[in-house]
Amino acid sequence: MSAEDRSVRPYLMTGLGRVETKDDQVSERLCRKTISRHRIQVDYLLHVPEWENLYQPGLEELSLPLPRRGINLRALLDSLMVEYKQLLAQWVITQYRGRFPAAHARRIARIWALDGVDQPMGETLSFSEWLEFKERLLYRMRLEHSRYKKAQTILFRRYQSLLYRLVNRQVFDPGQRPDAYQEAALGLVHAIDKVEDSRASFGSYARTWITRQIRNYLMGERFPVHVPINLASRLLREGNEAQRREENEAKTERPGDPSPTNHEFNQFHELLHPGVPLDAPATDDEAPRQLADEFAQDPHERLSRKDLHTALRGLMSELTDKQREVLALRFGLNEGNRQWTLSEIAQEVGISHQQVSQREKRALEKLESVLRPLYEEMNAL
Repeated sequence: MSAEDRSVRPYLMTGLGRVETKDDQVSERLCRKTISRHRIQVDYLLHVPEWENLYQPGLEELSLPLPRRGINLRALLDSLMVEYKQLLAQWVITQYRGRFPAAHARRIARIWALDGVDQPMGETLSFSEWLEFKERLLYRMRLEHSRYKKAQTILFRRYQSLLYRLVNRQVFDPGQRPDAYQEAALGLVHAIDKVEDSRASFGSYARTWITRQIRNYLMGERFPVHVPINLASRLLREGNEAQRREENEAKTERPGDPSPTNHEFNQFHELLHPGVPLDAPATDDEAPRQLADEFAQDPHERLSRKDLHTALRGLMSELTDKQREVLALRFGLNEGNRQWTLSEIAQEVGISHQQVSQREKRALEKLESVLRPLYEEMNAL
């Protein structure tokens, strides 16, 4: 163990919220070293070929994100947070039943600094050697993970004020700020997980992650249905460009010329248009010449709504109980019609903030697959 490691160990095991040394930069550097080293250690365990067939079942068993279109298993494993990588690695080690190669065991022993592990004989570990190796490795993983969590907590508390500054600058709706704080905190955790052992400014690096997370949240809030963030970004960008072109054409057109009709907006851009409040007064040009019957319904609209309600009832029955519970709380479908935040749901249900977001996302994806044909049919009427 180096002198640098010995100097950081007494503090990291105390669990205090701030490193109390004369040089705060050195203390932060030691925390970054601890996090970076633990990430490398866990990453190696998720690249062992003999455990490759256990990663997918482990993700399903632990309710972690699963591969989807455009993201294969390897890319997903590399993108997981260190906390989830640790859980998956522990599950895989406890479930493995094969003959483990001695070369991999020696390599893992060096990376994790396992004490008391004798050099195994032969090409594979015997049953007793594997049991001893597994117990020592799991114990070392718990110890190193505890040090990692202490270092993570130190960095999070040190840069926590940055969350509030960035959210207050970018989110102007007070009703969105509680969820924005949660998203910003998730961005800070991601930045801490990806930190390297270097002298580069962590504040600038964390600011990039936090800002990206806040912007993704704000883009997602502009759509009433779930839209992938890359698609939402492209749609918003194209919509802004089309609006600017229309404004430029309107400035250059001559009096009496017809206004341009090519808006270049598709059905997704129409979702961005703000709704008109029911109590908003109508202007003289918009005032109706006759009083409308407030109880009258268009026949086509009535049939479409009936089909929509039927599809919704059928689809809700296909969702799991956990997904229905999250949607009911999230969108005010329970008694009182109050819409809960992600953090409130997580506290009520007893799971993490990210697990609540995953359940909501999977449920909305199911709803979207059924509602999209009906939405297109309603627009065609």
